[in-house]
Amino acid sequence: MIDVEALKQISYIIENDSTSSTYKYVLLKSVINASQKYEHLIEVKDNRASIPIGLIVEQWILDYMPFVFKNISQQNSGTVLDKPIIANYNKIFYLLNLDRYVEWEYAYMQFIKSYKSSNLSLELSNEFFKLARKMAKKIVSMPMRYIGRSEYEFFTPDKESFADIKLENGMMYDSSFLVREFGSFSISEQHYNIFRYLGQTLYGTSTILSKWKQKTLALNVDQSYAKDMIDKLSSDTLEVRNTSAIRNILNEENECVWSGKELSGTNYDVDHVLPFSVWFNNDLWNMLPTDRDLNQRRKKNKIPSPTLIENRSDVIKRYWHDYFKEFPLLFKSQVEVSLTGTNVRIDEFMDVALDSLCRKSHYLINDRGHTPFYA
Repeated sequence: MIDVEALKQISYIIENDSTSSTYKYVLLKSVINASQKYEHLIEVKDNRASIPIGLIVEQWILDYMPFVFKNISQQNSGTVLDKPIIANYNKIFYLLNLDRYVEWEYAYMQFIKSYKSSNLSLELSNEFFKLARKMAKKIVSMPMRYIGRSEYEFFTPDKESFADIKLENGMMYDSSFLVREFGSFSISEQHYNIFRYLGQTLYGTSTILSKWKQKTLALNVDQSYAKDMIDKLSSDTLEVRNTSAIRNILNEENECVWSGKELSGTNYDVDHVLPFSVWFNNDLWNMLPTDRDLNQRRKKNKIPSPTLIENRSDVIKRYWHDYFKEFPLLFKSQVEVSLTGTNVRIDEFMDVALDSLCRKSHYLINDRGHTPFYA
């Protein structure tokens, strides 16, 4: 049951709560995304939902990157973020050889490729880590603190400082580390349910994105392309997909993950289990070989049903084992964040991941209304 008073509180925050920056809108967008995609990382207890802060930090790092790159203001002071945060971004741009005169879309995709890479240099890893710490501090000390009628009324972080978080010698920064080490924040269970089940259709990101665009355009009257930037960040037009690495590790004798049809040569697709236009995820676990005709004519952007996933579980797990063997750290980190959480025994890893995939399929079909695919 949706709580009407909780719904009114969210509506007030979106429509009436004062704002001197875009931070409120990007925070709400990030929390909706976390609530809908990462329920396996969220603990609901005593009428509170506890969500890893790392999920919000990562979304902020990616969402604000283009605005820093093109110096498009996001607050009344005329800057994007605090100077130390901007300095971290600039160091990363330098290490990635990203010239400010290139198109922001190209720079954004190169940034994401590096951020998601399992082969980061130690220097880049440290810079991403320092950026994450500063971004976490910004999130909890600004929008989380001031959204609502009193401090921390709506969002309650379990920590306000992140200086104690360290990367041990030889440890590399990745999404799993971010989720595991940066603590959590809580919201009421009623607000969480609204974000999870109504976030996309009632507020989605339609109202929130509209407010973000309005504020950005008000702060940047001479940079009309800023609106286009927000639209592209929230669509599937900036997909960063590299299927060549997957094709390189597949055997010559493969079968379609959905039909079992033999796949010969390279005349097949490596495509998303959960469509990118719905889930915005290019992790290895979500990219599996399929018959091209079936994929492009029948599956398209449909969601594989839980029954289909269960019936094809042996094939799915076989491909996952191949990925894990070739990219152990990357695959494990991606699955921990997107499917299982970080406290799963290695001998149960694949089964837990498959169960989680079935639950996400059920959620998208039954709670979000997407069309199922039965093969």
